[in-house]
Amino acid sequence: MPRPNTPAFPFTFPLPSIIAILLAITLHLNAQQFTFQRFDQDEGLKNHDVFKLIQDKTGYLWAATENGLFRYDGAEFHRFGAADGILESLVIDVYQDDSGRIWVATNDHLYYLSGSRFEAIPFTPGAQFTPGQHLTSIDSRHILFLNKGALMLAQPAGTPQHWIVTPYFNPQQIATHPALSQLHNVFADRDGTLWLGCAQQLCHINGSQIEILGAQQGVSAEPWRVIFRDRQNALWIRDSQHIRALTPGSSAFIDRSIAPDTLGTFSGSGILTIAEDRNGCVLTQTASGIARWSGDRWQFFDRANGLDFPDISTIFSDQNGSLWFSSRGHGLRRWLGYDDVENWTVSQGLSNDIVWTIFRDRQRHIWFGDESQVSQLDEAQNHILPSKALPPAPFEKTDGITQSPDGSLWIVNIYGQLLHSNPATRRFTQIAKLPTIARLFTDSSHRIWLLSREGLYVIKDPVSDPHPEKVDNALTATDAFANATEAANGTLWFISDHHLYRLSRNQFNEPDQWTEITLDKSLIQGQMRGIAAAADGTLWIGGGLPSLLHLRIDSNQGHLVASFASPEIVSTDVQFVRFDRRGWLWVGTDLGVNVFNGTVWKLLTQRDGLISNDTNEGAFLADADGSVWVGVNGGAIHLLHPEHLFSNVPLKVMIESATLGTRPLNLAANKDVWRWRDAPLDVAFTSLNYDRQGSTLFRYRLLGLEPAWNQTASHHLHYAAMPPGSFRFEVEAIDPDQQRHSAIVSFAVSIRPPWWRTRTFYLCLAVFSFLCSLLFWHLRERRLIKRQLLLEKLVAQRTSELEAEKRELLTTREALHHQATHDALTGLWNRSAILDILQRELDHARRDGTQLAVVLADIDYFKKINDTLGHLAGDLILRDAAHRMAQNIRPSDFIGRYGGEEFLIVLPGLPEGDPPARLSQIQHAISQAPFFYLAESIHVTSSFGAAWINLETISVEDMIRHSDEALYAAKASGRNRIVFHPSPHSQALSTRQPSDP
Repeated sequence: MPRPNTPAFPFTFPLPSIIAILLAITLHLNAQQFTFQRFDQDEGLKNHDVFKLIQDKTGYLWAATENGLFRYDGAEFHRFGAADGILESLVIDVYQDDSGRIWVATNDHLYYLSGSRFEAIPFTPGAQFTPGQHLTSIDSRHILFLNKGALMLAQPAGTPQHWIVTPYFNPQQIATHPALSQLHNVFADRDGTLWLGCAQQLCHINGSQIEILGAQQGVSAEPWRVIFRDRQNALWIRDSQHIRALTPGSSAFIDRSIAPDTLGTFSGSGILTIAEDRNGCVLTQTASGIARWSGDRWQFFDRANGLDFPDISTIFSDQNGSLWFSSRGHGLRRWLGYDDVENWTVSQGLSNDIVWTIFRDRQRHIWFGDESQVSQLDEAQNHILPSKALPPAPFEKTDGITQSPDGSLWIVNIYGQLLHSNPATRRFTQIAKLPTIARLFTDSSHRIWLLSREGLYVIKDPVSDPHPEKVDNALTATDAFANATEAANGTLWFISDHHLYRLSRNQFNEPDQWTEITLDKSLIQGQMRGIAAAADGTLWIGGGLPSLLHLRIDSNQGHLVASFASPEIVSTDVQFVRFDRRGWLWVGTDLGVNVFNGTVWKLLTQRDGLISNDTNEGAFLADADGSVWVGVNGGAIHLLHPEHLFSNVPLKVMIESATLGTRPLNLAANKDVWRWRDAPLDVAFTSLNYDRQGSTLFRYRLLGLEPAWNQTASHHLHYAAMPPGSFRFEVEAIDPDQQRHSAIVSFAVSIRPPWWRTRTFYLCLAVFSFLCSLLFWHLRERRLIKRQLLLEKLVAQRTSELEAEKRELLTTREALHHQATHDALTGLWNRSAILDILQRELDHARRDGTQLAVVLADIDYFKKINDTLGHLAGDLILRDAAHRMAQNIRPSDFIGRYGGEEFLIVLPGLPEGDPPARLSQIQHAISQAPFFYLAESIHVTSSFGAAWINLETISVEDMIRHSDEALYAAKASGRNRIVFHPSPHSQALSTRQPSDP
């Protein structure tokens, strides 16, 4: 048995080798491979000779180059030139003061940014700036810079737009301290004091006090070109070869120069610099790369680590902790995954960059099984070395390494070769040749399981009986196994391509029980490759399946809890599924590594510093310190701080500009109002989270035009020919890899419509249209009225004519009717008319049972009148007698000329008791006054024969006969009297004389 903590690495080293190793530790402590993002002409950085790189308070990067000043907005570099106020192309330095104002030094001018344009500060004598002599400031009103070795002060005079430049030191101070005229660098400290590299000395200026530091303070006579204060308040100074640091509480600088001098001496066209990363580590240049002070020693990074750009001029850590480099002639670089990701490749000792398995033994050694051999990380040399304990023949495609309780190691490859190391000699020997092996797995009982494509093999007691035996079970005998895991309760789970098995532990030394779990076949179409048991007993399974499965097992049945595909995981081609010590789920795919902390999914890719996205099956190690190792087609990746994945660094988005046509919009206003000009709207926005560059997308919408959200990777949007209206543009940055999004930022703009599209115009147009319609209606109505009046006139005229014709016809008809029904001489009803009336009244009297009287009246001696006086006299007497009788009958009575001088009177409703008086009145009307003819008075009498309707009267003829009989009796009795026809109950005629009462 090996002694505790005895390394498994089988080499011994002589003393010279130990010395060489220690020297290697000093010279090159970090041999890992790192990746860098390059920025050059493709991103708009037209010149690669960069003197200085800074980040302003907003987050923009500014680069001073040999061919102009550039600003980076997360998408591209924008150059500031003559149109922006900078007349020279050679920009030596760029600086931001405390107020956020940007200052630029060209070879002979000093500029400051005012609004969107740079303004020059004139001063005499002319400026002469050189690379490395940086701008600084005491405050925003006191800017310091070197001009031909002298310290100059720029400050406003009167107005903020007028600046003057004066020497900082007066002639007396320079005469007292001549070194103040030979300055190499100026540094404004936090307390307002100044540190100067003056000649071969270090000067400290505190107000009017000038202190020259020398050997007594640990400062040697060197041209100190760089001065820097770190966050621990240590002051660093450097020249091209030496480095000194004044730590808090110390009175003297200590030497922190990089050894050996060949490494620590910086030469070339780069500019010496000192910077500090987010962890407080100080960085500076070496002869071949950079060095990082980690509190007690220097760590070095150079071309072997992927840092292949010399002549560094700037090192700085941005607001999100990303480390940036500018160089003379090689543009800009950003260190991907700085201090979070280490990559190990063939450059660090792997024989092949396809890593199949990673294992850490109990002696804390890391083992790698790659495509070609098994190797071990030598932490002393920080290099991967092949294990000489293995047999001489290459041991290729290792897919499993484990360790048994006695400290011996077990290694198996895909071809089924199983190696076992002797605990005493540490030498490996092959103890078995098995079928094709997919995975090696050790459970908590120290059993070693070998998952082959032809069943399962197990080494039940690796210490006492280190030989594999095949599991004798009908379920598993011939299945092709892929992976296994162990739950917290000791249950083992095995997956083959299409089956899930459970091996439950039994008590009382009874055999373990194998059970096949029934799964929904639609979920496992493809091949299962990875399995992991969660703390709650659920299982996670992935592989070449439609999705990553989260299953709950009830009895022998698997139930789907959830399935995951895009966007939660980047690809469903899953290579491994494993939990780390935090309980986080790691899912390796062909496109990157997804991590799930139980709430949020995160994605790691080459953008985060990985050497490759394509992970390999089973190549995962959750280390004891919380870090994670992943094998990929490209090497091995060591994720130092996985907890940084779930940091709360906010994702930010900002709207850079918005223009309507050529007019910039006021983004700060609540609403910007413009006249409509049929102009396009152009919007530029960005996210200055440079560490998420490449994975950041933007969701946007323009309310008032497009209410739905859209998505783009572009930083610019163009809306052609904006219509009038009120609009609000909204945008947010989203990071699908990290499942983060920013707050929504927006601006409002109102485009007033042209006068012909305003409400007033529409109202006026409506009123005008209404008035025109009204006028049209009025004119049409007027025309219609005229036409109607004309028609009415014509109709009236025609109607009048028709009415006249009608009246004429009616008159004619009435005349004809009157002529037909009336007597022409007397105007009374003629014989036929009066007989019709009698018939009508007779019918009415019979129907209603009313009285009806009929009288025949005759003019006495009428023939005599005609014979003696003539017919004209007779006609006159007939006419006047008819008139007198008509005047004395009732309205309901009727009188007509019966013939000759006889008249027929019809008296409806006349009772028999009343007639003497009524008829006497009519008779008396004829005789009461004489008739006159040719001045001759004629006395005329009349005789009346009257009859009433009775039972014997059945017709008009009866009534006429009765009245005629009575008239005949009246004439026979002497005339001038009324005779009544007797009723049926009276047989004698009744006579009434005119003289009777």
